[in-house]
Amino acid sequence: MKKCILALVLFSGACFAHEPERAPELWSWFKDLDKSAAACEIQSSFALQTIGLENQVENEYGIYGTYKGNRVVVKCLAMGEGKSKVWVAVAGHDRDAVELVRNMIVKEII
Repeated sequence: MKKCILALVLFSGACFAHEPERAPELWSWFKDLDKSAAACEIQSSFALQTIGLENQVENEYGIYGTYKGNRVVVKCLAMGEGKSKVWVAVAGHDRDAVELVRNMIVKEII
């Protein structure tokens, strides 16, 4: 009897097993700019506010926030006198949405 109950418990659990959570999609982009890192940060911050980024946080590591359930980060790196590199990354579970958000941000920045 114990074996029947154990088998029933083991097999019934298989019916309710959940799929393992998938890793989020990550889309990124970078570009060399003919402006200082400070100017890049100002322009990037404004671009993210323009699209309606939520919970925007700016610190020494970049500009972070959420847009329609997707996590966003923009980082400006100094590359010399009057030169910088901007890096944009967007992560989320819907591949098409992540790509769209990344492209929207890039369009606002460049």
